[in-house]
Amino acid sequence: MRTTTRAVLACLAAVGTLTAVPGAAQAAPSAEGGTKPTRTVEKGYAVNCSGRSGDVFVAVDLYQNSAYGTHTGVVVETPEGEYGGGYGPGDATLFSGGAITAGIPLRKLDGTGEPAGDATVTGTYTAAGEPTRVHEVVEDPAGHYVITRGTNTPLDASATVEVLGREVPLSCSTAFAFDLTVLRFSAGRG
Repeated sequence: MRTTTRAVLACLAAVGTLTAVPGAAQAAPSAEGGTKPTRTVEKGYAVNCSGRSGDVFVAVDLYQNSAYGTHTGVVVETPEGEYGGGYGPGDATLFSGGAITAGIPLRKLDGTGEPAGDATVTGTYTAAGEPTRVHEVVEDPAGHYVITRGTNTPLDASATVEVLGREVPLSCSTAFAFDLTVLRFSAGRG
């Protein structure tokens, strides 16, 4: 389960994760004859943290995007069973003025889906370096393009989570702020 859980969390954290492309920029396809490009400005934060306290393991994903809302995810593994939860898109503010706060409803992952309280995440974040330029061109699916430009800024984030009567310190392996302009369109056939 832990490998699957981490893979799912990695995918959720990748929402908004963009790579910097040094050197020559990729050529963007022409929208001539295709759909008119739609443009969005996306600003926000992405944090992926995990930690252990005794025999309790917790993984948390927090994502806040000005264009697509707030998304959260949490997985808890204990000797008594596994729990999980999340929501999105929502309008909650998870990141504000250097503080991280999130309350995520938790349910048993045993087929019953019974409520198991909340996972309450608290923490802090600060910029941990200079913004990195981002330029990415993705074709997905064939003939549909997403062109992303802007910056990602690494963050130093630390957090704890109160869950199932335990406080678990978290280490944040992925933490960044983003400020992006995204164009989406379908290319024409020439």
